Amino acid sequence: MHFPTEILRCPRTQSALKFDGTRLVSTDGASSYPVIDDIAHFLDDQLDASQTRSFYEKEGWKRASDGVFGDTRAFMDTREVPLAFSRKCIRRLNTHFQHGGRFLLDAGSGPIAHEEYLEFGAHFERRVCVDLSAEALQVARGKLGERGVYLQADLTSLPIQTGSVDAVTCNHVIYQIPADQQAAVFKELWRVLKPGGVAVIVYWWRDTPLQWRLERLARMFVGQSQPVESDKSSAVVSTPSHFPHSLEWFETQDWPFRYQIEPFRVIGNPFMRSYVSNGWAGKLFLEGVYALQQIAPSYCGRYGQMPAIVLRKDDSADREAD
Repeated sequence: MHFPTEILRCPRTQSALKFDGTRLVSTDGASSYPVIDDIAHFLDDQLDASQTRSFYEKEGWKRASDGVFGDTRAFMDTREVPLAFSRKCIRRLNTHFQHGGRFLLDAGSGPIAHEEYLEFGAHFERRVCVDLSAEALQVARGKLGERGVYLQADLTSLPIQTGSVDAVTCNHVIYQIPADQQAAVFKELWRVLKPGGVAVIVYWWRDTPLQWRLERLARMFVGQSQPVESDKSSAVVSTPSHFPHSLEWFETQDWPFRYQIEPFRVIGNPFMRSYVSNGWAGKLFLEGVYALQQIAPSYCGRYGQMPAIVLRKDDSADREAD
């Protein structure tokens, strides 16, 4: 495995790293990090025992007999019609990555659980996968091989040089990080982005007035919600907590970047499980929701459940925080 040390740095001292065949060693000699099976380990396993990491190591990135990850089963409506809608929403985000480049950072990559996410890297030389879970990175390595770079690391302190990656994808990750650390992650993703680059971050708003209005509409046609029964044979025992902020929180932060907010998906999985049938009526309803997202992207991104926050770094950007 060739590690692109030109884009890596020590997360403790910010000094450059060199690869000696078994470890990444900081050029100041202060730190070193083991590389095992092509995965660089920047985390101390004993110190990092968060609920989120525990869930993904024990359940989230385990496949059931049908090949579905525990994370997918816990957080996504996997019935045919809702799943097709979710995949369509993922594919739409790929329009932001068509320019390509050398490095795509996949922040919180997991095992790259959906084929649609793999397509984001089609025009990049290498995909830099960063995740808390070494097990997830091993699965990602099986999909990407030498085209991937695998870093077990913390998103609040990325082992990546400032202004070194061409684009960033970060999907359903930041709102699982404690609320007081989330702003730091947004800023880290901005820091490592090259001038002229783009970062697409799928988030989750705490308050969702548009989904509430759609729920009232759905009740007119469907009646009271009828939750879909989970598959008890493969149900996930526990899931990590979510800590979503509000739109107001995001818009009142002193960010170093400019951004636009567009929709990833205006409705969440509990909504789909309760109100969307797995037949022609459900398909028709979701086609209407998708059309709304296309017609009014700014409104849907701001007031729907799951926005895609798009950060762009100007070619002349000079406010990078090192």
